[in-house]
Amino acid sequence: MINKKEFTKIIKRLVTLKKDEDNLNKAFKRFEPDFNYINFGRYEELITDTLKKAMNDESDWIGYWLYELDCGTKARIGSVKKDGKYIPIKTISNLYDCIKNV
Repeated sequence: MINKKEFTKIIKRLVTLKKDEDNLNKAFKRFEPDFNYINFGRYEELITDTLKKAMNDESDWIGYWLYELDCGTKARIGSVKKDGKYIPIKTISNLYDCIKNV
């Protein structure tokens, strides 16, 4: 398992790549309104699959945080619950702790 510092560094880089992809698509759309989008999903899948294995993330908390919670921006109290207690999952640090403890 990788430590929290390395995990945070990798996730931050992945989030930056996702934002760059979104910005690239917005730029192409401004240039050509009929443009649809460019997707680098294979690279993203490679990174997330590798992180899941490295973190032993059998419950796919990484995927949940990235896609369902939109990199934590949609996380709310109650997004994750264990033994009747709410577990925070808004930040990358929260995500790491969730993977390790839930």
